[in-house]
Amino acid sequence: MRNSLATLTVLVHLAGCAGVGVVASSDPETKLSDASQLLTQQDRPLLAERLIREAMASYQGTGNAQGLGHAYRQYAEFLESPQVAAEPYYRQMRFQDATVTYDNRLAKSAEYYSMAIAQYQIAEKLYRAASRFDQLTNVYYNMALSYERLNDAVHACGFYEKALGAYKQNIQSNPTAKPRGNVENTLASAKQKLRCA
Repeated sequence: MRNSLATLTVLVHLAGCAGVGVVASSDPETKLSDASQLLTQQDRPLLAERLIREAMASYQGTGNAQGLGHAYRQYAEFLESPQVAAEPYYRQMRFQDATVTYDNRLAKSAEYYSMAIAQYQIAEKLYRAASRFDQLTNVYYNMALSYERLNDAVHACGFYEKALGAYKQNIQSNPTAKPRGNVENTLASAKQKLRCA
């Protein structure tokens, strides 16, 4: 009995730390990447939430609108995730955003998508003014994803099209650019899935 109580105490302590096996990083982009892996591949939503919230705070501190948009979008996805739905902790305790409860998490997820879009709009203006078509491609793509998750196919289709336009402008103005993956195929596939005109 004592051994099982001691084992349980150690497990509870490790779960409370929730950082076991994760390399600490101050980079918010790394935090978001780690959070995604923790949530989807390791089924560790408590630590994933902490890292997303830390990334949010970092991006807010530096005024990085695009990064903050990514963090808001990822928190929205986190709130919708089956891992959170299955986590007993969240049925009894609060999320790190104290306004979120287990019962209202899907409505709050929609709010976070809207907050992400607002941040992407700020980033869009900055990148457009600087003719940063590579970054505009990314911003438009993420706006489209956010609208898609809000079930707003009209806006999602429009921003997938804008992402394609920005991508083509980037290639035209920077012929030596080496984008990761086949951007045109990715966008065409996303538009086809939504049956965009």
